Amino acid sequence: MQKSPKEIEIQELLAPVVEDAGYEVVDLRLRTEAGRLVLRLLVDRPGGITLDECARLSRELSAHMDVADPIRGAYVLEVSSPGIRRPLTRPEHFERFVGERVVVKTTEALGGRKTFRGVNRGLGEDQTVLVEDDSGATTRIPFASIREANLDPEIRF
Repeated sequence: MQKSPKEIEIQELLAPVVEDAGYEVVDLRLRTEAGRLVLRLLVDRPGGITLDECARLSRELSAHMDVADPIRGAYVLEVSSPGIRRPLTRPEHFERFVGERVVVKTTEALGGRKTFRGVNRGLGEDQTVLVEDDSGATTRIPFASIREANLDPEIRF
């Protein structure tokens, strides 16, 4: 879950604005997609965030970006909800979502694997994420080794 220096700079610029509005920055990514630069902010609050709130926050953040001008050239700003497969980007996310199903991908193999699915059992004292698989075995994943982690809800029809 490494961020580029530019992503860190932009998150430090925008997080106070998002938090002052009563929301949390779940994730921020700056990527080139289909030949265009996209700044994607995932924001949330307890109880969720509506489309109208995302649009209002987008206008406010756009004004801050215009003044600070941290990105040279054209880019697209997207502000949205993290959705049901919410990224888990900070240790406190793993504490908040204890008992939920997750998928965690690591930067290097642990026990011959890089992808772990199961129930989030929170954080160990040594800043490891505990993931219990369907057999009941628990894997300790160093937080620093996580490339990507998301909620992985079971959807039953």
